[in-house]
Amino acid sequence: MRERQTPLTKEIQNYIYENFNAEDELLSEISNQCWAEATIPQINITGYQANFLQFLIKAIDAKNILEIGTLAGYSAIVMARASSAKAKILTIEKEKKHADYAMKKIAEAGFSNKIKVQVEDARQFVKHFTPQTKLDFIFLDANKSSYSQYFDELAPHLRQGGMIVADNAFAFGFLLDSAPERNPKGVRSMLSFHKHILERNDFFTTIVPIGDGMLISLKK
Repeated sequence: MRERQTPLTKEIQNYIYENFNAEDELLSEISNQCWAEATIPQINITGYQANFLQFLIKAIDAKNILEIGTLAGYSAIVMARASSAKAKILTIEKEKKHADYAMKKIAEAGFSNKIKVQVEDARQFVKHFTPQTKLDFIFLDANKSSYSQYFDELAPHLRQGGMIVADNAFAFGFLLDSAPERNPKGVRSMLSFHKHILERNDFFTTIVPIGDGMLISLKK
């Protein structure tokens, strides 16, 4: 009988890290030193998730990109590297301390003119956001309990053929736990988010078991 999925052994994991990894010295520095330098949690996407994110951006030639949840600037830099010279990225971060650190690293990466960091609570931002042109790509990586709100508020601003990608789709491994050890409310809201977007007929959605899981929704 065929296995439902090939087990992700340590050897295969190492192979992926060695061959499909977008992390360089600067990104590694952000990932490993953000806590020591600015007490920012070390919860950014992995290098192979970065590679996958870049693949998606290149696949649809995303030029108008929105990120919800800047943190230390890791994923914003990743997306900037994958997008064309004319692309613009707006990334929203609630914590000024995080935003300041991210802007420093974005400058080091040479993307100050391409990436704008806006300090604001994303739950408020999405209520008044009115872009001049349709978005091509939206990356959600902030408070998980608000994912459904972000999705619904931002979907009208996304072009046909554009993508919304949501990280931590497996809720840090607790998605199907009846009594999760970590953030039970967040786990329940992630399950509700899955159900919510799967019921939307204007999007085609899939899930990719990479990192902590990514939900990818393509606007029809």
